[in-house]
Amino acid sequence: MMKNVQARSSSTHNTSSSATENPELDSFLSRSFLDLEKIDENLFRSKMLWKHKRARGVYGGQMIGNCLVAASDGLPADQHLHSLHSYFHRKGTTDRPILFHVDKTRDGRTYCARSIKAVQSGNTIFTMQASFKKFEETHMKHQIPMPKVPNPDELKSAIEILDILKQEDIISAHHHELGIQWFQGFPMETRWVNPDTLTLLEPLYPKRSIWIKAEGHIGDSLHENVHKCCLAYLCDLLILPTSLMPYGPNIFRNFMTSLDHSMWFHAPCRADEWMLFEIEAENMGDGRAMCHGRIWDINGNHITTVAQEGVVRPRETNAS
Repeated sequence: MMKNVQARSSSTHNTSSSATENPELDSFLSRSFLDLEKIDENLFRSKMLWKHKRARGVYGGQMIGNCLVAASDGLPADQHLHSLHSYFHRKGTTDRPILFHVDKTRDGRTYCARSIKAVQSGNTIFTMQASFKKFEETHMKHQIPMPKVPNPDELKSAIEILDILKQEDIISAHHHELGIQWFQGFPMETRWVNPDTLTLLEPLYPKRSIWIKAEGHIGDSLHENVHKCCLAYLCDLLILPTSLMPYGPNIFRNFMTSLDHSMWFHAPCRADEWMLFEIEAENMGDGRAMCHGRIWDINGNHITTVAQEGVVRPRETNAS
């Protein structure tokens, strides 16, 4: 796994460089910062860390993806990720590396479990439990069908929508700039089923559907766990902001940070092919928002379920 996901890096705490045999995968991973350095058995170190312009600490999706990369190292090839449960304890900073400690909790005939702890400056900042299993054939199968929505090639990206609204003077230059900052430079393509759920010019019910995929071509020759690491990295950007939809255009005046994040993988996925991400924020109160999401591939297969709780407060009253 580690050999499959190594990428070039130029961070200040990286003393070596590496290359993959797949330059497009290398490009995605160098931008999503999923690469790790193995420094001992069950011990890994970050090479480069990324912080969103509007965030206080290291991007949560990177913490999730990095832990999965570390957990997948050394697993038998027939073990695929089926679930993860994680907690954000402290913010990570980009000025020093993060260490990832892996505990091989269980190695069974069907299931393998890993406990991962991310440590920075002597403090535990993130923990995860990840479970892997062998594929089983079964005659008992059902799933929630994918919503009927337009295909991604019929829809516009976030950047295109924001540019059009600015040109038509529907949103201000400041609103446009804040929206661009949220997506620009992030290695994900999006197509919005309902543009109103992006711009939030008026209060809306907190539910939206977005086509997503990783930029570039990751390929199908790699282990499916690589694609699941990439998908975990991507989806964290979109889920919690959905909770602010009932509050209209003032969303950037609020403070948000993830408390926990869980994912269940029901089928193999290709992170570089279009996937429909349906998100609903079912509860807000006590300074917390609860969001659930479902992800289908382009063929309508339900591949992933996501759940996240996060802190949401007006910025002027933030007490975290």
